[in-house]
Amino acid sequence: MPTENKNGQQTSAETKQRVSSGPNRATLPNSVEAEQNVLCCILRNTEYQLEMIAQLKEDDFYQFNHREIFAAMQAISEQSHMVGDENQANTVGFASVVDYLRREGKLEQVGDIDYILKLNELLPSTANYDEYISIVKRASTMRKLIRICGEVEQRAYSAGSAEEAITYAEEQIFNLSQGGANAGLVSLAEDTAKTMYAINERFVNPGKFRGIQTGFKRFDRMTNGLHGGELIVLAARPGVGKSAMAMNMVENVAKQGKTVAIYSLEMSKQQLIERMLSSMSTVPLAEIKSGQFTDPNASLARIRAAQNTICATMSLYGNDYAQIRPSEISSQCRRLKAQHGLDMIVIDYIQLMNSGIDPKQGRANEVGAITRALKLMAKELDVPIIALAQLKRDAEMRNLKGKDGQSGGGGEPVLSDLRESGSIEQDADIVLFIHREKDEEKGTTKHSLIVAKHRNGETGNIELFWLGKFVRFMDAETLAEQQIAMGGDEPEQQGNGELPDLTEGYRGEDEAEGGEFIPPDEGDVPEYVGEGESDVNIDEFEGEENKN
Repeated sequence: MPTENKNGQQTSAETKQRVSSGPNRATLPNSVEAEQNVLCCILRNTEYQLEMIAQLKEDDFYQFNHREIFAAMQAISEQSHMVGDENQANTVGFASVVDYLRREGKLEQVGDIDYILKLNELLPSTANYDEYISIVKRASTMRKLIRICGEVEQRAYSAGSAEEAITYAEEQIFNLSQGGANAGLVSLAEDTAKTMYAINERFVNPGKFRGIQTGFKRFDRMTNGLHGGELIVLAARPGVGKSAMAMNMVENVAKQGKTVAIYSLEMSKQQLIERMLSSMSTVPLAEIKSGQFTDPNASLARIRAAQNTICATMSLYGNDYAQIRPSEISSQCRRLKAQHGLDMIVIDYIQLMNSGIDPKQGRANEVGAITRALKLMAKELDVPIIALAQLKRDAEMRNLKGKDGQSGGGGEPVLSDLRESGSIEQDADIVLFIHREKDEEKGTTKHSLIVAKHRNGETGNIELFWLGKFVRFMDAETLAEQQIAMGGDEPEQQGNGELPDLTEGYRGEDEAEGGEFIPPDEGDVPEYVGEGESDVNIDEFEGEENKN
C-alpha cells in the first residue's frame, strides 16, 4: 500500500519505481514543480481555471496528493449553486478545495490545510500556466508510453501470434497519440474562409473535388463519388446480391488505379477472385466453378485476359480471416497505406465481425462498437469504407405482405430493418439497400439500389439490372452506353474482358431459361442447375456470339 509523508509525497514503490535507460536507471518522468505550479494557477486564476482544468486529466499528475487535489478541483468546477434566481457555477479556490477534501475525508491524505495553503501562495503570477500544463502533459505522456512498452513486452511473451502482439502495440500507441488531439473550441472564421475557397475551387474545376467513382453513374452523381472519412453501409437480405454489388464496385474502383483492401469474413479469397474473373471475362460463374466450358478456347482466353488485368493494373489486397476485429483491420490498413497507399476498404460483413468487447454487454452493443470503430477508422485513414450488413427477416416478410395486398405491407426496406443495432444507421454516412422484387405473373425480376440515408446529399432509388451468369449488377445508363457504342451492329467476340452488349433483343417479360440462379451471398455458390437468371435476356446474344 502506498504511504504519504506530511506533504502528501509518495514514499511507496510507485514513487520509487524505476525503469531502464541505457546504463543508468531513472525514476518515471515527472515534474513535481510543474504540477504544483499548475495547481496554484487553478486556485488563483479564476478567469482561466475552467480552461486549465479542461486540458488535464487526473492521471496526468504523478504525485498521489496532486491527483487527489486536482480531482477535487474537477468535481467543484462541475457543481453549481443558486444566487437568488440564478444558477452559478462554483469557483475553485482555497476554501472550496479544503472544504471538499475535508468532506471526502481526504484532507489529511493530501498534506492537510498547510499543503493547500502552500500551493495557493506558491507563485507571484499565474501568467505562464500554459507552459506549466505543457510540462505536466509531456511527462504524463512519457509515463504512459513506458507503461505501454511494458504491456507490449508482456504481450510479446504470451501472444498466440506475432500479428496479435504487433496489432496490440500499434493500437495502444495510436490511442495514446490521439489523447491530446482535442483542440477545444476555436473560432470558425478561418474555417469558413477555407470552406469558401473550396467551394470556389469546385466551381472553377468541378472534377477536382470529385470522390472515387463506383461505376454506377447515377449513384456517383448523387454522392459526387465516395470521399475519405465516409462509412457507407450496403445492406440486403441473404441472396439478394450485396457481396456481388460490393465486388462490382471494387472492380470499377480498382480499374481507375485505386488501391482497395477487401475483408471477406464469409467467402474465401478464391471465391472472390472467381466472381471477379466471371464479371470481367463474361464467362458464367457456374462454368468457372465446374470447369465445364461451353467454348473452352474462347472462355479460357477471356479468363486469362481478365487475370492479366487484375495482376498488371489493379492494386487489390484481401484478407479472409473470419474472426478479425476492427482494431486488426485498422492496424493492417495503416501499414498498407504507408507502404502502398490506400483508397478504399470493403468489409463483408458487419454482423460477422468480432468486436473485441465482452459478449455479456449484448449483441447490439457489440455491433454498435464495431460500427463506431469503422467510422473512426474511416476518418483516421481518410478513406471511404464500404461495410456490408444484413437486414432483418421482417423486411422480407413485409415485402411478401405487400405483394399479397394485406394491410401493413411495404415492399422496400427501411432503416429500421438493419439487423441487430440502431448504431449502424447512426454511424453511417450513407446507407444503401439492394431491393429485389419479383413479378410472378409476368415472370420478371426487378432490382433497385435504394439510397436510404445520405448525410451530405439526396436520397432516392436507382434502377439496376442483375446479370446472374456473370454475378454482376449494371445500371441503365451503362447498358445504354454500351448499346450506343456498339452502334446497333452485331457484337463481335469479346476478348478484352469488357461486358458485351446485353440489351440486344431485350424482352423484359421473358423468363430466363433453365433453373433459377441466386447470387450466393451466404457460403458457397449453389450447384449449377441451368443457364441462370438475369434481369435482361442474355441467351439470345450468346447464341449470336457462338455463330462468329
